[in-house]
Amino acid sequence: MQTLKDKNAVVTGGSKGIGKSVCLALANAGANIFILDINKEEGLKTVEELLKLNVEAYFFSINVSEENEWIDFVTSLKFKNKSIDILVNNAGIWLGKEINNVTIEEYQKLISINLTGVFLGIKHLTPSLIEAGEKTKFGSSVINLSSVAGLVGSQLDPLYSMTKGGITTFTKSMAIYFGKKKYPIRINQVHPGIIETDMGKQVAEARINQNPKMTKEESYSSGIMQTPLGRLGTVQEVANTILFLSSDESSFMTGSSLVVDGGLTAQ
Repeated sequence: MQTLKDKNAVVTGGSKGIGKSVCLALANAGANIFILDINKEEGLKTVEELLKLNVEAYFFSINVSEENEWIDFVTSLKFKNKSIDILVNNAGIWLGKEINNVTIEEYQKLISINLTGVFLGIKHLTPSLIEAGEKTKFGSSVINLSSVAGLVGSQLDPLYSMTKGGITTFTKSMAIYFGKKKYPIRINQVHPGIIETDMGKQVAEARINQNPKMTKEESYSSGIMQTPLGRLGTVQEVANTILFLSSDESSFMTGSSLVVDGGLTAQ
């Protein structure tokens, strides 16, 4: 069933990993996809896959932390006469370094992508989201990718946890803001746990770097052992949650947090 037929969705960091899976899930539900990413090669490959699903698909080479690039993107939308129904703020990076070894340049890059990118996306697409939302019964939808590291502390990367904690409270605050303004926009967030992605591999590597005696197999097993369900999550499981929040099935949800972590934070 195409629950998102003819809706337009922006997915930042949509070229690979969770972002790509989100693009495919939304497209299978009928949405047209706008991928915003710096990875042009993978982004264009994803567009090719999406076009086979009989939807419109576009790639824009954009650094989400650069405001001028967001302004140019919005101009392109107006030229195409498109408004945005769904915004998925997925782009994010992980350092995985001990805080004493993090340079100011690395710190600023982390902040600019994980926090500034979300701020800029919402700032510049809110008018478009309002325009689209006014045409539907339940409005448009924003989904921010936080993390379990935004709910509990992260020994492996406290700075990553800081950015995701910021997303957690920002999402709730924006839900109140949109509601008080009577804007037809719902905004929710997803908190993935340990997922089988490149970032998941980086987490395993960080665990080894901080525990030199640990083997690769031990590090991988450690992630599984931490999770009550006894396995890592998949990108499809995260994408399915985002699909739900993008659709009218979640019409009475805003400011909500959905945790996809196999029970990790239930302990």
